[in-house]
Amino acid sequence: MPKLVASIVLLAFAGAAPVSVPAGGPTYGLAAGAGSVWVGGLASGDVLRIDPPTHKVTAHVTAGARIFNLASAPGAVWAVGNVSGTVARIDTRTAKVTNTVRVGLSPYDVEWGFGSAWVSNAGDGTVSRITRGKVVKTIKVGVEPNGLAAYAGSLWVSDHTLGKVVRIDPSTNRITGTVKLSGADWITGYGDSLYVSQETNVVARVNARTLKVVGTAKVARNPLGSAIVGNRLWVPCIDANEVDIVDPATLRVVTRKHLGSGPIVVLPAYGRRWVSNSTGNAVLGL
Repeated sequence: MPKLVASIVLLAFAGAAPVSVPAGGPTYGLAAGAGSVWVGGLASGDVLRIDPPTHKVTAHVTAGARIFNLASAPGAVWAVGNVSGTVARIDTRTAKVTNTVRVGLSPYDVEWGFGSAWVSNAGDGTVSRITRGKVVKTIKVGVEPNGLAAYAGSLWVSDHTLGKVVRIDPSTNRITGTVKLSGADWITGYGDSLYVSQETNVVARVNARTLKVVGTAKVARNPLGSAIVGNRLWVPCIDANEVDIVDPATLRVVTRKHLGSGPIVVLPAYGRRWVSNSTGNAVLGL
């Protein structure tokens, strides 16, 4: 999107009223690309394309069975098929699947970084690295890898069952460090830190250089797909039907937004904060 057009879109949404986009079923992953918001359908196996100005669904793309998370990449969105054991590349211009890659058992998350798509396979303890359309490396990381983040020159992987976050060097595909965090799941990078959602109802702040836990924020039940919005961390708490907004400097919850049904991922894009709902039938745009 040209910069001038993008600026106009942002201004148009400034102060806009919240919207609810019918999705026809529960949703999970969110990604931005080619002027659209892309949404993973948990039940349908489709990825929905939403037009932000009209907040209408303009395409349904069949991409696998039980779509979990999505990742934006140059000219594409990658979508995890949790039941099909696949990850699909969707061309954001044509809304067509251009490649489907078989990965490990029960893939959970996908992240784009360092010229590759990375997929955590929760069922077999591995991470698949996809380069130029094929798996070029399978990395054993633990028992149940969940969240991924490409940040600060490394790939970060949470292991929910083992209770740890693993650091991988993308130049060697080797593990270079770990930090213990019970029930670790989603990972969001900001500044010199990683913010890790834990099923113990906290978000931990980890120094990305030292791998030391330097603080925790107490949030509502089961925090998941957080995102930085401005200078705040928005944390959807799936079992509390709320999004907690955390000040990263103080690790205090400054606002609680009670909304949706099982909110699972937050995405700031095109002047709104989009929230998917794992047990609801709509995507919210705030």
